[in-house]
Amino acid sequence: ARSPDPAAMAPRAPRARAAEQHKASSDAPKAVNWLTTLRAIWKLGVPFFSDPEARLKAWGLLIINISVVLAEVALIFQLSVDSKHFTNALAHRDEDKFWGMVWHLLFHIMLLPPTFFLGRLVAGTLALEWRRHLTYKVFGKYISDDQAYYRLKMEDLSIDNPDQRIAQDVSEFTATAVFLITHFTRDVSTVATSSWAIFRMSNRLGLFLVGFSLVHTLIMLKGFASPLMRVQRRVLGLEADLRFILIRLREHAESIAFFRGAHVEKLRSEAKFVKVVHAEYKKLCILAGFDSFSSGVKHTLDFASYLILAPMYFATTVSFGEMHQAHALFHQNLKSMLDFTSHLDKISGLGAQSLRVIELWDALDRYVGADAEEDAGSSPQKSQGDESLNDASTDAGTDVGSNMDVELGEDECKDDEEHGGDTSSEGRVCLMELAGTATESLAVRDLTLFPPHGQVPLLQGLSFCMSWTDSVLLTGPSGAGKSTLLRAIAGFAMKGCGSIWRARLEHCFFLPQSPYLYEGSLRENVLYPSSVGEAALSSDCKAGGIGNEEQALRIREVFDNLGIGYLIDRHGLDEDVDFDKMLSGGEKQRLNFARVLMRSDLRFVFLDEATSALDEANEDNAYSLLKASICCFMSVGHRPNLRRFHTHQLCLEKTGTGGCRGSMITL
Repeated sequence: ARSPDPAAMAPRAPRARAAEQHKASSDAPKAVNWLTTLRAIWKLGVPFFSDPEARLKAWGLLIINISVVLAEVALIFQLSVDSKHFTNALAHRDEDKFWGMVWHLLFHIMLLPPTFFLGRLVAGTLALEWRRHLTYKVFGKYISDDQAYYRLKMEDLSIDNPDQRIAQDVSEFTATAVFLITHFTRDVSTVATSSWAIFRMSNRLGLFLVGFSLVHTLIMLKGFASPLMRVQRRVLGLEADLRFILIRLREHAESIAFFRGAHVEKLRSEAKFVKVVHAEYKKLCILAGFDSFSSGVKHTLDFASYLILAPMYFATTVSFGEMHQAHALFHQNLKSMLDFTSHLDKISGLGAQSLRVIELWDALDRYVGADAEEDAGSSPQKSQGDESLNDASTDAGTDVGSNMDVELGEDECKDDEEHGGDTSSEGRVCLMELAGTATESLAVRDLTLFPPHGQVPLLQGLSFCMSWTDSVLLTGPSGAGKSTLLRAIAGFAMKGCGSIWRARLEHCFFLPQSPYLYEGSLRENVLYPSSVGEAALSSDCKAGGIGNEEQALRIREVFDNLGIGYLIDRHGLDEDVDFDKMLSGGEKQRLNFARVLMRSDLRFVFLDEATSALDEANEDNAYSLLKASICCFMSVGHRPNLRRFHTHQLCLEKTGTGGCRGSMITL
């Protein structure tokens, strides 16, 4: 068998170190320029307004929102005109005109509440629909058959708290974006209408207003927005880390209580909270400086319009009503020009949220793109080849036996190597599926595996085959790479080189040491995931609509055989219960076995210490039922009694140079 060179196959160390350094310094995010921030905002906004399925709704809501905002501005401008005539009528003691303007004012004021209500409703709908579309897009990337949620956790240390980015940052981004779009539209239209009226009264007042507002905006963005956005990103990251610590405390409460580790967890939580408070103080100082500067400017300019128009009033070139209207328009115009910068915390929050979401988005795109390239580069195995894999024995040189010799075509692997499947230069394992007519269920050749962020191989040059009647017990010292081998066969841990052929994924089943329990009924859990996504979420499931009486009898039989039939007596099959908190470790593992026994289409089962919480009697019973139901399986285990349920044993042994090599023996 060919022996790979571990040094040549080692994953690139700089990338791993860079990820670790980024994780270590996650409390202080790197500075980013405005172009990067705008790119992130643009990339998150474009899909909603360009997707053929969503763009009609998106543009419709946006146009309605802008139209309502323009109507608000028009009403407010009309109120300023009515106020001018109202004030002039008072100044000239014109009673008829005064009462006429009162009715005008009341009419326009009555139009404001429904306009504001409609504006808030449309803006909120736009934000919610935008969030719905963006969240579904992220769900499609994160929770998919590409296993990005798993690979992100194992391979990419730079993305912290993806759950918080999806559930909170996306929501806050869309809400803030719509808020700023609405205010920007209102401010621009208000400035346009007010400036036109002000320039008609006094060019000097208009030029002063425009020049001052531009200078003020530049100072705000450069002096306050940039540092605040960096601090805001740090606050979001630290808050998410603190929340994650508290979630872990809740999830592992029993273990921590047994270890009496409350003081350690308290110190860790307090240490992280100190960083949160420190970052919040930095944010507070920036906002305090911004508020003081803005307030000073605002109160200084309150009388600017009077000072500029006073000579014209004394010269009787403008009336008192026009001067009052000019002051109102000046104040409204100045408020609109300063309004965008007055929401500095929201602007910085939008930038920070968009950057956190786009970091996750780009990371998920890398995984989806990589899988697409691999799928394009490797062709599925259509048939067995004519050549025999005679070298399918372990590196130790021990023959597996005639019943382990299989006929596998080397043409498929060669074809895959030519197209990039055997990515030796990039440290990727070549994984292919066997044809349905193949007599073997698994074949491994020259397999070398690395940990996700390590340079020393866990396994080196491993080769073996399993026919559909073989069962293998995988043993070895802790840290030898037993679980990593199962992950590689499943297609999760792919750092390394070599080739793996296995049965089609829909005919394989994996039993982990810690079973995942779905939040639902016993029926939904034992059939997970085959009938949960569609039938279990339908309205019929509560009435026993999932499956029929025959299925219920089969579930009862399996549960009784495993010794957990009392769970059906206690909770029924269709009652929603939080079984993850209620069941013991042994009950969870036996429920996990029930999932396998309910399947009739399996060709291969992988068990990663799936009976570690069971006593020997229940373990023997579970494996007896498994062996009667499934002919081919591979188990990770340590107890001697497991040997009699397997035909072969694959022993992993550590070498002096690091990593492990395997030897296969017949039991």
